[in-house]
Amino acid sequence: MQMRATGARAEMGAAEKAPTRSLPLHLWLASLLRDSIEAGHLGPGARVPSERTLSLHYGVSRMTCRQALETLALEGYIYRDARRGTFVAQPRLRFSVGSFTRIMVDSDHVPGCEVLAASTVLPDTAIAEMLGVPPGGRVHLIQRLRSVKGEPIAIENIHVSAERFPDLLGFDLTGSLWDLLRSRYGVYPTKADARLLAVTLDRFEAETMRARAGTPALALSRTIYGSQGEVIELARDVYRGDRAEFYVSAPVDEIPPPSLPH
Repeated sequence: MQMRATGARAEMGAAEKAPTRSLPLHLWLASLLRDSIEAGHLGPGARVPSERTLSLHYGVSRMTCRQALETLALEGYIYRDARRGTFVAQPRLRFSVGSFTRIMVDSDHVPGCEVLAASTVLPDTAIAEMLGVPPGGRVHLIQRLRSVKGEPIAIENIHVSAERFPDLLGFDLTGSLWDLLRSRYGVYPTKADARLLAVTLDRFEAETMRARAGTPALALSRTIYGSQGEVIELARDVYRGDRAEFYVSAPVDEIPPPSLPH
């Protein structure tokens, strides 16, 4: 599919040839529009053709077009303004496993942080064991809303040992927690193990991040290690799936080519 953007409005090429339909119609149409957005034919802020225009152009029902646009809106490719129409959304923010603050600053974005809750609690057995908390010991539980340019992006749920960092909650927790651990306690995060799962936002997460309940999301579970190999932080972060994507760079185990016979 090829679409041309004129100003803020996008128009479809009249002579384009659509690929073979091998998917349900609404997914096939969503795929065409998605490809056009990712190829840059429809740039951020461009107006997406109306259901009526898409219906006439592709010979499908307006219901099919509505379902295709709803699919793309759920995926975060487009957004709808009840008064103005449907537009291409801004690209997703790129993340890796690391400091939210540093990643955003390195990408020339302005990170924000709001502490939703901070308390000292009794940990469950697994958390206590991983953080090296003795029997009867406590952990600090910190929940923060992370944002970029005022837009909510993620909710962090962080556990650290209250035995090791007893006065942590007395400091400003709206900046980089890792910088705080370095400057106040001489603890240096050096390694992270992480697991990324596809989930959906529950009601609290959706309301906090101004999204709909059931919206696709990414749950990042992190185990952070210090310079001595000890676990210093356990966290579960929930990112809006329509605004965040994660990139991973890793070595590949190369299999040597078979030896050729002499």
